[in-house]
Amino acid sequence: MDELYEGIAAYDGGDYKKAYELLYPLAAYKRDPEAQFHMGMIYFYGEGVEKDIDKAMEWWKKAMRHGHVDAAYRLSEIATSTKTTF
Repeated sequence: MDELYEGIAAYDGGDYKKAYELLYPLAAYKRDPEAQFHMGMIYFYGEGVEKDIDKAMEWWKKAMRHGHVDAAYRLSEIATSTKTTF
C-alpha cells in the first residue's frame, strides 16, 4: 500500500515518471482501482507519456469495474461531452 501512496504523491507533485513507475504495476498486476484511476489521468493529460484518450478510458473502465466512483464520473463526462463543428 505504501507504493500506492508514494505513486499518488509523485503524481500530485508533478513527478509523472516516478508516478508511472510506481502506479503501473499496481494498476496492471494488482488491479488496484486507485492506481488504475491515476493511470487514466496520466494518459488523459499526457503527463510523462503521450496523450492517449483511449488508453485513459481503458484504465478508467477497469477502475470503474472495481467500484471507483471518480473513474465512472470521468467516463460519463467523456460520453456526454459534445463537440460542435461550424
